[in-house]
Amino acid sequence: MRLIAIGAFAITVLSASLWEPSRVFSGGQIPEKSSVAIYDANPSHIWNRLHSVVFMREDLPDAKLVPDALDPPLWPSTQYLLENPSHERILRILDEFLQTHAERLITDPAMRAILQRDLWAVFDWSVQQHARSGKPAYEKEKTELQSRLAEVMRRLALTPEEIRSLPSNYALAVASGQFAREYDPDHPDQPFLPPDLFVLRGPWVRIFGMPDTNPVASQHASTFSRSSFLVFMHLPEGRKATFDYIRTLWDFPQPWVPRLGNPDVRTRDQTTVNPQLPQFPPGTQVALVRQMMLFDNQGNLEGTPITESVQVRVYRRVATNGNLASGLVGANEASGQDFYEIKLSRPQLFARKAGGLRAIERTEKEFAIFNSFGPDEGPPNQRVSLDKHRPVLEECVQCHRDPGINSVNTRGRLLKPNWLEQEFPAGVPEGSPWEYGQDIGWKQDRYDWGLLNGYWNSTNNK
Repeated sequence: MRLIAIGAFAITVLSASLWEPSRVFSGGQIPEKSSVAIYDANPSHIWNRLHSVVFMREDLPDAKLVPDALDPPLWPSTQYLLENPSHERILRILDEFLQTHAERLITDPAMRAILQRDLWAVFDWSVQQHARSGKPAYEKEKTELQSRLAEVMRRLALTPEEIRSLPSNYALAVASGQFAREYDPDHPDQPFLPPDLFVLRGPWVRIFGMPDTNPVASQHASTFSRSSFLVFMHLPEGRKATFDYIRTLWDFPQPWVPRLGNPDVRTRDQTTVNPQLPQFPPGTQVALVRQMMLFDNQGNLEGTPITESVQVRVYRRVATNGNLASGLVGANEASGQDFYEIKLSRPQLFARKAGGLRAIERTEKEFAIFNSFGPDEGPPNQRVSLDKHRPVLEECVQCHRDPGINSVNTRGRLLKPNWLEQEFPAGVPEGSPWEYGQDIGWKQDRYDWGLLNGYWNSTNNK
């Protein structure tokens, strides 16, 4: 198990706060209710109840409309799972899980991987959660929750061999025939999965950026740090044309210009990408792939072959602007882009149907986690019900509304002083994309990973 310095510090502060069986579960107790049957046909199965308490919030009724959401409905200042009665409820279920060794009830590697993944999201959220003004910090509650989550996740962990044998669900989804294989300009509402997205030296070029730096899709990685994010670009003329265009960007004489107004509050950066960069042609496609990350039964971080989501943007024309003044519908049209998203479905993955991937429908709505304000983070009278939200695919333009290359938020990685993208950077193996990536090394240096290591090592030393 890798123990970084921050985790070593955590050992000393956590040694007295690990999980203790303070809530003894009696087999005669009335079990927690659940209305989902994701892991077992019986909704009262403890794995289903654990999923339910995380994803189907009683204080946020609309969460029940999306019980198979990709990420838990938890935002930076959410108090759910920390305040009662939800805090007592999840501790009760976690205690029952631990005391009855419920990890032994299901041996399917994919199911164990998904439950570990979902609980890991809760753990990391609890580390980053911050109190709203006038609200308690919930430090004791966080420790109670984290110590139990850490132990359940440790028991669920797969061996390295089991992780490598998980299904390559993207390939299975393509082979299923459930998705079109290419963009059809005559039917732009038809979702598609490119069969050659991961093909070695195929038409899609993966953007690496400079090695030993933050992940390429840094904002996505910061929000969902338990995933690896891969960025691909595909010009209509093929792989050589894509590399030629990337070279044009890298050779551009003034890639950066002074930032107007205030500097970026996050980095104090005084410069920004030049909006006059050379443009790519109409028909260009850009993809963001999110791959599931796990840790094995030795505590080592591992990439996995499981694709969690695929977001594809097709530039049917290079627009002049995507101004939001005309509203989201108008901005989508002005942007010249068609947006698509394919997401993981737990029931389909477990049923081995279409690789467990499904297309987001044009009218589909969900609670957004990425760069979003939670409906529970303001006064109750300001909460917006799910039916008032815009469809998921209409929201994409908010972050990707600028013309052509300027809507690609990772474009700065293609400019000097970063290195020039070439066929395969030195030291990068020519294997499956999930087998390597900058995001794993980056995750290992984060405080939340060190804290999780601290819990495990404190347990081992007891």
